Amino acid sequence: MRTRDIKKIAIISTLILGLILASYGSISVKAMTEIEQRTTKLSPNSNVLYMNNTDPVIDGDIESYEGEWENATVYTSTIGSIIVTSRVQANSTHLFIGISYTTTVFVGYNSTSNHTWLAIVFDNNFDDRIGTSNETADDAVAINYRQEGAQDVYINGSTIYSLVADDNVTGVENSIGATGYYLDDFNRFVVSVELAKELRSMDEAGKDMLIYTGETMRFLVILFQNHSAIYDWAIIGERNTAWYSFRLNPTYEYFTYEEDLFQKSVLTYMSASENTDEWNISVVNNIVKSYGFNNTLQRELYGYSFEYNQIKSYDLIIIAGKFTDLTLDDMEALRFYVASGGSLFIIGEVSEDETPLNTLLGNFGLQMYNSSLFSKDTGINSTLTVDSADIMNLPYLSDSTILTNQSVSSIYYDGLALNFTSDGITGEMEIQFQEGDVYANINATGDYYIDLDDDSAFNSSLDLELGNYAALQATVELQRGGKLIVAASADMFNASNILKEDNKHLFIRQFQYLLGLQHQLNYDNFEIEETAVNVGDAIYVEISVFGDNNSIINNLHVWIVVLELKADQNEADLVSLGDNEFYNGSIIPSNKIKANFIDISIRMHKRGYGYTETQLVEVFLNPLVGRPIELDIVALIIFLASLGLVALGSFATRKYKVKEEA
Repeated sequence: MRTRDIKKIAIISTLILGLILASYGSISVKAMTEIEQRTTKLSPNSNVLYMNNTDPVIDGDIESYEGEWENATVYTSTIGSIIVTSRVQANSTHLFIGISYTTTVFVGYNSTSNHTWLAIVFDNNFDDRIGTSNETADDAVAINYRQEGAQDVYINGSTIYSLVADDNVTGVENSIGATGYYLDDFNRFVVSVELAKELRSMDEAGKDMLIYTGETMRFLVILFQNHSAIYDWAIIGERNTAWYSFRLNPTYEYFTYEEDLFQKSVLTYMSASENTDEWNISVVNNIVKSYGFNNTLQRELYGYSFEYNQIKSYDLIIIAGKFTDLTLDDMEALRFYVASGGSLFIIGEVSEDETPLNTLLGNFGLQMYNSSLFSKDTGINSTLTVDSADIMNLPYLSDSTILTNQSVSSIYYDGLALNFTSDGITGEMEIQFQEGDVYANINATGDYYIDLDDDSAFNSSLDLELGNYAALQATVELQRGGKLIVAASADMFNASNILKEDNKHLFIRQFQYLLGLQHQLNYDNFEIEETAVNVGDAIYVEISVFGDNNSIINNLHVWIVVLELKADQNEADLVSLGDNEFYNGSIIPSNKIKANFIDISIRMHKRGYGYTETQLVEVFLNPLVGRPIELDIVALIIFLASLGLVALGSFATRKYKVKEEA
């Protein structure tokens, strides 16, 4: 190799080394995290009805004009061998249904003769059954498509298979149209029916369908025989379609969290309660399913074991009932599921203190009393209601949400009460080896007691007085993302109570919160100016925090977390700039730190939002004694030294020349 080549390589490599080392003196590292604003995608299985359709003409003719039902959601099913097509659409006040099918049964015009009628049934209580009791009546429209028109009815009334006449559907706000004609020489007869029905009729008897924007409803079509024009019916074989679900969706989007609802997985576990069978409690599963979530139902009747490796993939677990067969292993799996970031909704009751359920709840600072809740005011015990003043003003209970925009004002309640096991203390505390918050979200005010002797009467020597309030529901929020809502009543959302719209809206809002569809804490502009400092020097941090749609969140708790063995000896301060969005502060590392680095993050919490935390940023600490040399000076010295090395190398090549090859 030639001498000049050696010299060039030495000069270039030494200069590059010097420039690289010098560059370290001017680096300012920023840890930037951007949380993108997102939009929700609805599952194709959720059968959305957009409420901006052109209203059809209700004349019984499905094709009164071209495209009359082109924006409708279409369902196809069978009644026996008959194929039934149902078309459904809506506007802000009315639901429109168009039904058509072809049959070979000829129906005469004489309405006094036995002939086939139709009925459209709305599953008011989401129990998957066609009216099973007067308490849980389903709304229906009985249609005599040949002559009389239709009658608004409800099922079930005083006797089985009875359609009880309600306010007539052919009033000012509703209409019905039906036609029938021969199709061809094969004696095929075409039937088509069009119906306009109010979404909210304000029926005082509470039997009519009631549905608001964002909510779901289920319906089916049945055939029945008219015997004496009093709307008696009897199922003939399989004479009803399957249940269909639809969801009313506005023409605008006011939420920001992106999630295909079908990709959210929910496990629902059902058992009977003291007063209600398992079927009536399982309506909560049908409500969840009607929104198009990926839902799995397990029943105590068939046996099911909770194992963490199987349940960890679920976004939400709902267990409702008395839980007579749950083992300690089941409860331990559920404890670890919540502690690791899962969401759990318990709608239950206990019959004694030492139960697996109370063992589970004890891990999170609360338990259920084992006897019923009563008021000393005997006049309200049979119809205990809780008004909005006793329900905590949480954002997911008061804001417009994806699944419903209806507020919660008065809750019907029959069940137990909750006891906070840390000497009645609630609030932020360590729960399951992490930061957490436990609080009552429904506190009924009044003179309540626990009826320990089960005689439905207050006895000061035997019963437990609760004082001025009773906790009916409680929430636990954990640092790692875990959420738990406990309702001390297995019947709070059963088939009867879910007909009370406030109870239904409370359930919808709470399972949406647990799924994290809205009310998320977001942050950006998370900045740490230096990632290498001297011990005793301040580390400056900045962050901005906001809610959905960049909304400002008041009374937000934001603080600095320093992770190292002597974290309590570091000085950390973070304050708002006065706008509840931007925060800045500093950390002064302790000189007692053994390691040469600390990990820093920012943690945020707000009730109803839960916890959020930034990623960890590692900051290196210079342990030099006395006044350390600045990095810029060190880099300059290294750079000058490198120039000296270049000069030395040049001199050496001249003095000690290498003999070049010929």
